[in-house]
Amino acid sequence: MLRILARFIGLLLLAGGFIAMIVDGTRSIAGGELAITTLRRGAIELFPTLYENFQNSVMQKSAFLWDPILTTLMIFPVSLTFGLLGAALIVFGAKRETQMRYWRQ
Repeated sequence: MLRILARFIGLLLLAGGFIAMIVDGTRSIAGGELAITTLRRGAIELFPTLYENFQNSVMQKSAFLWDPILTTLMIFPVSLTFGLLGAALIVFGAKRETQMRYWRQ
């Protein structure tokens, strides 16, 4: 059951990464310059109040955690992040090959 769920979520993330790549490509062609949507920009555009509340709650716990770690992680492109997470979940959800006995080789 966990494998099916991991593969399904991985497929959704992979599709989302592909869609984000198409959107970035369209923006780049229309604008005449390279336009990449970062995780921070995507989160602010989709969930502005949730992102602000999350940032405030993390900074209340530890300002050290928000500044170097989360700020560094939030500059990755959405398409690359979703694509890599999706591929990892698909690989994680794949069935492992059974070990063959020596007489069946």
